[in-house]
Amino acid sequence: MNHTEKEQPPLEGIKVVELSMYVQGPVAGLALASLGANVIKIEQVGQADYMRTFHSAFGVTFDERGKQWIYSSLNRNKRSLVLDIGTEEGKPIFEKLIQEADVFVTNLREEGLIRYGADSKTLLTINPRLVYCRGGGFALKGEMANDPCQDTVGMAFAGFMDTASPSETPNYPPGSMSDILTGTNMASAILAGLVKRSLTDAGCVVGTSQTQSLLWMQLQAVGVAANLDQKLERFDANSGSNPLFGVYKTSDGWIAIAALQAHQWPLIAEAVGLIELLEDERFQTFADVLHNRDSFREIFTPHMQTNTTQNWWRWMREVGIWVSPVNQLEDLAMNQSILENEYLVTFDDGFMGPPTPFDVDGYEGSRGSAANYGEHTDEILEELGLTEDERLNLRISGAIW
Repeated sequence: MNHTEKEQPPLEGIKVVELSMYVQGPVAGLALASLGANVIKIEQVGQADYMRTFHSAFGVTFDERGKQWIYSSLNRNKRSLVLDIGTEEGKPIFEKLIQEADVFVTNLREEGLIRYGADSKTLLTINPRLVYCRGGGFALKGEMANDPCQDTVGMAFAGFMDTASPSETPNYPPGSMSDILTGTNMASAILAGLVKRSLTDAGCVVGTSQTQSLLWMQLQAVGVAANLDQKLERFDANSGSNPLFGVYKTSDGWIAIAALQAHQWPLIAEAVGLIELLEDERFQTFADVLHNRDSFREIFTPHMQTNTTQNWWRWMREVGIWVSPVNQLEDLAMNQSILENEYLVTFDDGFMGPPTPFDVDGYEGSRGSAANYGEHTDEILEELGLTEDERLNLRISGAIW
């Protein structure tokens, strides 16, 4: 296929075999597929990815369209192959796929991968140029490597429930953020592996775990605890040590302000119409504001409620302050900046979502939908050279569906 420079998928020609389920592994495959890789997702005979039938999450109950959406959100642009890789008939098919693949990605536990002959040692023997990626939960090696792990407990173990909570009570944001972060980091590791292969002409093993990814995301909080024997101040919109770093209620919503530098305070004072505070000895400098933060909040908090979020945002943006409305997710589909940057798009199936995790030379991302269970089984096997009779025999044996 001929493409213009902007239409050229960055990963066109890269073949990925994905053996994963739930969220973490599928997100890695999703990121690669969105950039044009040929991702073949293997599902077990008689056992589809559990996300195909997921019926509720975070207080939302899914109807049939909702079930289609949640699976599609993690698996669009992939091809579906239903294959039992543990059978005598199915194993040679799997090995042939690996021989022709550039990448293998999985989030299954190591003990299961060894049982199926899908561990890194086995697959790199079959294809020495393979980039093998595994995502883990608590760890990739050691005593916790084979412990079952999921998004919520992963955040608990890595300290994120504590870091993310404004109080002593553990808390965490909804939406499988730990799994999505880890899956995206897996995709980044795969890209690094492909670069390494291009330099050495040899495959490699890459990967990450929820713990590793979450510690990386908390590198400043972890660094303070590990190196300074202190703990970052819990973020509270209304009681932090810096009253110009927080969230304030407006006449019609909320606005977030992040002022960390001394020169920003006079700019804010002018933008919000509190220039007279610069003459008050309690608030003349940024340091004064920090020192007298309680008195400052008594003035600033009610003042911010006298005008709209949009006005405060516009006026502070004009003088270069770090500032933003506190948006609700349901509003973002109509946000001009998000739409003009195509951070949210409508896919072929009518669902809306982000098309790619990052920009590559203007490529706009694949807009395909998710495949039905086993939709491409015959197509993929035909590409491997199997005849119609051979495929029929595989179905009779139960190796494919």
